[in-house]
Amino acid sequence: MAQFNSYIDFLDLSAVIDFCRENGKLCHYKKGDYFVQQGSIARYAALVVSGYFKLATLNESGDEAVFNFAFPGQFITDFHSSLHGASSKFSIIAGADCKIMRVPLSTFKDFLSPSLIDEYKALFNMAFMRLLNLYRKSPRQRYVELCEQYPQVTDTVTLKDLSSFLLITPNHLSRIRRELAKISDTNLKK
Repeated sequence: MAQFNSYIDFLDLSAVIDFCRENGKLCHYKKGDYFVQQGSIARYAALVVSGYFKLATLNESGDEAVFNFAFPGQFITDFHSSLHGASSKFSIIAGADCKIMRVPLSTFKDFLSPSLIDEYKALFNMAFMRLLNLYRKSPRQRYVELCEQYPQVTDTVTLKDLSSFLLITPNHLSRIRRELAKISDTNLKK
């Protein structure tokens, strides 16, 4: 799968990956387990080895709103909360059974400190482009683009989590998928 979190494309993370593999503790998380819970301060960083994590916040109704994912080879933590000693504004939750290489966040931050600004710049750019797309593109356009860029995302991430990420209901996403399937079937018959 292409890098879902495109800011990673601008970073050389090979040393960080090696650091986590050498210094991390292999931990298992069951689907639904919290790595960071909204309202707490992050204590660890981790390299995702298998499975996936969803990053979600609670909306005003108390419902979970997914805004990002982390797949194998990617890192999870809440740098912002730990850097400022503030409680996290979001949760990091195992979307499937997962394995991670977990390191204490203080150790991880010390290792990363020279490149932290570059990482924040790249992360801001990715987040800004996703925000713009919410205003510029329809849910259908965002779904098609997501599937084109990351073809395996629909095999990996649940329908509920995908629809939350796209800011639509699961029913709306099912409708979009049926419409696209009809178009595909029509094109194949021609």
